[in-house]
Amino acid sequence: MQYSTRLDTRPNTEIQSTRWFWKLQLVSWVGILLVTFLSLTLWHSPTEWPHFEPVNTVFQCAIAFLLSLFLKPIFDVAWESELAFRTVIYLLAVAVISGIWTLVRMEAYIRLSGEHSIWSEFGGWYYASLFVFLFWSALYCGVKYHFLLNEEHKKMLEVAAVHEREQLRRLQAEAIANEAQLKMLRYQLNPHFLFNTLNSINALIRFQQADEAREMVVRLSDFLRLSLKEDPMQKVELEREIEAVLLYLEIEKTRFADRLSVDLSIDETVRCAQVPSMLLQPLVENSVKYAIAPNEMGGTIGIHAHNTDDRLVLEVYDTGCPDHFASECDPESSSTGVGLKNVRERLSTLYPQDFKIEQNKNSDGGMQVLINIPLEISNQSTHLTQGEVQ
Repeated sequence: MQYSTRLDTRPNTEIQSTRWFWKLQLVSWVGILLVTFLSLTLWHSPTEWPHFEPVNTVFQCAIAFLLSLFLKPIFDVAWESELAFRTVIYLLAVAVISGIWTLVRMEAYIRLSGEHSIWSEFGGWYYASLFVFLFWSALYCGVKYHFLLNEEHKKMLEVAAVHEREQLRRLQAEAIANEAQLKMLRYQLNPHFLFNTLNSINALIRFQQADEAREMVVRLSDFLRLSLKEDPMQKVELEREIEAVLLYLEIEKTRFADRLSVDLSIDETVRCAQVPSMLLQPLVENSVKYAIAPNEMGGTIGIHAHNTDDRLVLEVYDTGCPDHFASECDPESSSTGVGLKNVRERLSTLYPQDFKIEQNKNSDGGMQVLINIPLEISNQSTHLTQGEVQ
């Protein structure tokens, strides 16, 4: 949907139609009438007033009122012109109207008073007329500019509101897209994990290890119950994440027995750190597939976590095997490429430009994955036993 952001610089329906103009006329000319009466008529004592003076004052203001009506269309037509041209037009119009008003005033005074010698005072009368109409012109243009600026300000606020709504819609759309991506990535782990675990159960059954297969099924149900409780959009405490990983490793220990050992080291300062749920499980699963399963001597999977410069550093490593990268090590557990890629994409979505993930090969042939993310501490805490879990 597109929105027009063009501002209309014309006055708002000629200063809100003619309503404001007539208010301006009433206020300005009544004001001029009062000023004229108070400054000229009352200057003399009532006994010295000419009998026609009050009537003449009202008559002059009425004529000026009518003449100002001719100025309005001239001002409105020239309003859209360049400033210099507009100024010249306005001054010429005021000069002409002031001259007409001066002639009418002087002629009216001559007829009412019978004096014909006042034409020599034309300059003084014209000066007063010019001053009055310049005042009226300044008032008219000032009011017109006032309403124009109000109208433009209103339109600018409307445009700003439209842009704000568009930005809010974009942010909402991005949030929805990120949420959908996170849910997709998070739910992707369950079938990936189930595929490998069911393969392991199938292998136990095939080798007629029914008790071990039954125990693995029970632990699998516990693991799924724990993992499905977690909201894909919510982060969990590191201790809870470690608990889920250890439950997964218990499932695998049913298969590998003493061939699998775990080295767990979690600093006290990061036990309550917030991490994406199921973050470590695919990394540990890769270690099981490529370090433990193909190695007849078994091996160790290490999970370490510590605080470095107010950053949470997670390490998952394994001791590897001589043929760590050979496809013949474990043909039944060939990689689907989901694990590490999934972790990287989830971190990229949750911590844009604020995370680091590295995969390194150790000197003994094992693999090490390091994750560096912002440290977010929760107030709640549980307890995990550190050290080596056999």
